[in-house]
Amino acid sequence: MHKFIYLFIFFILTGSSSILAQSISMSPTRLFFTGNPGEKVTQTVTLQNSSDKDYVFNLNYKDWMREEDGNKVYLDAGSSKTSNASWISTLENVVTVPAKSTKEIVVTMQIPANASKSAVTNSMLFFTQLPQQADKARIQNGIGIITLFEVGLHIFYTPPGNHVKSLDITNISEVSNNNAADRKVAVSIHNDGNTINDATVTFELTDTDSGKEIKLPAISISMLPDTNQTVQFSLPENLSGNFLGVAIIKMAESNDLRVGEKNFKF
Repeated sequence: MHKFIYLFIFFILTGSSSILAQSISMSPTRLFFTGNPGEKVTQTVTLQNSSDKDYVFNLNYKDWMREEDGNKVYLDAGSSKTSNASWISTLENVVTVPAKSTKEIVVTMQIPANASKSAVTNSMLFFTQLPQQADKARIQNGIGIITLFEVGLHIFYTPPGNHVKSLDITNISEVSNNNAADRKVAVSIHNDGNTINDATVTFELTDTDSGKEIKLPAISISMLPDTNQTVQFSLPENLSGNFLGVAIIKMAESNDLRVGEKNFKF
């Protein structure tokens, strides 16, 4: 008798609306709720299936936080102090998206009567693909491989009175690295506003002797209030001389900029 082993491989996609070769897309990938304590508010998210097969998803909730290096960490629902997972509900806990069709899911947020009038909260609604008989690979050599994936929907709540968008550059420094070919500059940022802040961070170097400018690829960030994040820019190889480094933060939906400078000798 063969001993069959099913290997479940999950692909978690939370930062993009596209699911690569799976032909499933989500729109939007983030829901921003607001409302007064005790109020019930709803929004709709759409899953589109352009493939020739049906997909079935189980809906489940997680908390999440972003570490200072930008890495996202997932937690059990309700374990984070900024969790709103218990506020969220849907009409179905399992949804099917038939082939060549779309499925709308109504997401309801019941804001507690005792909800803070100043705290921003967040959670994640995961759509986890359930294995179907047709998904199971042909068993070969006693091993079957089933490839599954999850789609993550970010959910945010911002109190109606929170409108202050502000980011502060707290430090600019070269990252210590023994590998001269992988030198970086780190820009540390603090969200000192009271709302979620999407922004683009750019970094430019100017050779103070020749005037030559080097513009490094921009980095996009999204920060919750009262959080810190450090973004790192890779420096060109064989960089040598005296340089002025300039970091610029451009906040979305705002003409406000934050600029930080530091002199470097490489």
